[in-house]
Amino acid sequence: MCQRSRRGAGSPDAVHTAGWSDVSEVSRPRRTQQERRAATVTKLVDATIAAIGEVGYQRSTVQEICGRAGLSAGAMFRQFDTRLDLIVRTAEEGFRRQIDGYRSTMEHLGAQDNALDTALRFLRAAQSSNLSHALREIFLAARSDTELCARIEPIAAAYYGEIVATLDRTGLLDDFPPNVREPIFFMMLHLFSGEAVVRGVYPRPDVDAAVLTLVEEMLAMYAARVAPPPED
Repeated sequence: MCQRSRRGAGSPDAVHTAGWSDVSEVSRPRRTQQERRAATVTKLVDATIAAIGEVGYQRSTVQEICGRAGLSAGAMFRQFDTRLDLIVRTAEEGFRRQIDGYRSTMEHLGAQDNALDTALRFLRAAQSSNLSHALREIFLAARSDTELCARIEPIAAAYYGEIVATLDRTGLLDDFPPNVREPIFFMMLHLFSGEAVVRGVYPRPDVDAAVLTLVEEMLAMYAARVAPPPED
């Protein structure tokens, strides 16, 4: 009959195993409660963005979001009192990520041969991202949800204010009068945002290419028209 090996705490194998355990504990310290909470919130926010962008605002239930995050509903409610709180946090994080991407692009415009073209292409691509689709869904829901609207309005205001301020710092629109620079930005934003919605159903890459060329030509002609006359 096979006999069980008895390895006491003082046996070589036990000491060897304990040694590796100690090394493991040293090399991989436990995360703090704050770090664990931050990781959980990130999972929930990422899952909310993915869910809303793919299945829409209404179908992004607590169950849908938690299933994508690999978490229980209880884990979600330990971080957020309501689904609305999670939606607002998601909008806030979504805006932050877009600002980070925008700043990164704007910082490298000086190295581009056609900075305006680069900026317009970035704006167009950003509006077609799943993150932007999710934010649009939240905006649409806020039209008929007064509480959601009240909570994301200041977040959106701060976001757009920072975007316009960053645009001013780059000098990208310095060829235009100061009073039209912000309207130009929103005109382009609304153009590409609407395009992203329609192209999801009716793709026309040929028209999209022509639209970008036309927009750049129109902006160039407008800049030339409002430019101050040359000094004598």
